[in-house]
Amino acid sequence: MDTGISTWDHPSNIENAEQVADRLLGAVGAVASTRRHVTDDDEEYAAAGEGDNDDQRSSKRQKTAGTTDSSSSAADDTTMMDSANSSSSSKEGEVRVLHILKKHKGSRRPASWRNPKITATWEEAHEELEGLLEILHEEESDFTELRATFEELARTESDCSSAKRGGDLGYFGRKKMQPTFEKESFNLKIGELTTTIVDTKSGLHILLRIG
Repeated sequence: MDTGISTWDHPSNIENAEQVADRLLGAVGAVASTRRHVTDDDEEYAAAGEGDNDDQRSSKRQKTAGTTDSSSSAADDTTMMDSANSSSSSKEGEVRVLHILKKHKGSRRPASWRNPKITATWEEAHEELEGLLEILHEEESDFTELRATFEELARTESDCSSAKRGGDLGYFGRKKMQPTFEKESFNLKIGELTTTIVDTKSGLHILLRIG
């Protein structure tokens, strides 16, 4: 204070702000590249030859889905999905379906966003879906109503995390879903509803093809 001369030296063991920022950004990037984003449907669709690495499939579905989040209304979802159908996002050899999943205690992973521990039997799950299928069959003469009803039921009744998108799985090709699920999806015509309940290792399904 008396001389006006500073005698303070910068500590040699402290990095400057730019070095710290660069190191933090590098660490964040490394974590982001390896982190697995597990969702409620991470075990829903084991593709042939891909084991249980379902996170990659979930990510691909979300990239191609082109739908709204759980806060959107059924009408808004329908509008956006119709736009996606008319876009070039689909590829030859792919289909797009809505589905409702009912898990049971024999499912590969008997838990969902609706119920952390599912104890229902296969028969009970099947009976529930039969009831939903009856409701949907009543709307088959009007595809717009059928789709709206399907999406509404999926949001409240499906044990798949796609429920928030009205059951929309987006476009997918061969060998991306379990065999029975894939076969039924590709056998359906656009606008067609399954006549029987589809049984997979994940649970029981009703499907509606929309693309």
